[in-house]
Amino acid sequence: MWRAKHNLPLNSLRVFEAVGRHGQMRRAAEELCVTQGAVSQQVRKLESLLGVTLLHRTNTGLALTPQGARLLRDVSSALDGLVRAAERVSRNDQVAELRVVCPAGLASNWLVPRLGQFLERYRGHEFWLEPIAIYPRVIPADVDLAITYGKPPVSEERVTRLGKSQLIPVASAELVGADRSDAPDVNFILSHTLIHADDGAEWRLWLELAGAEGARSASNIYLSAGYHMIVDAVRRGLGIGLLARRFIEKDLAAGHMVVVHGGMQLEPEHYYVVRPEDAYRSATGRAFESWLYEQWDLSAENAAPLFPSMPTPRRAE
Repeated sequence: MWRAKHNLPLNSLRVFEAVGRHGQMRRAAEELCVTQGAVSQQVRKLESLLGVTLLHRTNTGLALTPQGARLLRDVSSALDGLVRAAERVSRNDQVAELRVVCPAGLASNWLVPRLGQFLERYRGHEFWLEPIAIYPRVIPADVDLAITYGKPPVSEERVTRLGKSQLIPVASAELVGADRSDAPDVNFILSHTLIHADDGAEWRLWLELAGAEGARSASNIYLSAGYHMIVDAVRRGLGIGLLARRFIEKDLAAGHMVVVHGGMQLEPEHYYVVRPEDAYRSATGRAFESWLYEQWDLSAENAAPLFPSMPTPRRAE
């Protein structure tokens, strides 16, 4: 049915991409400078043409169906390709610029190792990547995109929840050696040095889940200068750390790190994506956001399951 290019409902696809990206009709209408009714009409037209439901309403807004999510990914990729094609023949010789802020741990252990794939598509662009504190109190106004750990202090309309940070207790293979038992053993962990990325709150919460509330470890190291220091300290065998599994998949697969307690995982907080207050300065920003979601989903799909998730207890207010 869609083999002929002139039959493609290009306008409806463009409208659907905006709705899927924003998660709501109003923001898509503002971006496209049309009414919400026109946006809704184009989405219904596309659903009718394809014979599938792409969106359904929830208590918090719109949600993509599985078919809608698949179409959004493909359409976003196609639109990004059109942007690159237009930029290649543009008469404007000014180098495009993309500014992103991101927690240092996520940047060094997850984003930077994948960044070459995006930069390969956008040759000639200047890419600026700067650190931002976890639980940030302010989002810089001059950036194209922000990735935060902890809910950002901006309006809900600008934010998309990326995913949780799944923390697991790991140590270097050299530190553990032949001393490790396959059975979960909190005493093994407490007999070693614990490495902390905060004031000890995450480890206290993990020990509470493990039934060892209030237990003390042999010693402690507190490294608050950045998550990359925690990862490096664990790799060097200085102690046991609660690390985001997404950041250390290669270490685990290569046997450089081992999970020292396979009974539970801690998921204390989410990562969030923050869009500009107005529109992106260039289409490259929107393309980077789409690429980011794609990479996050792929890294989750490629991760082999370690153990079942345990619920995080609700902290007292």
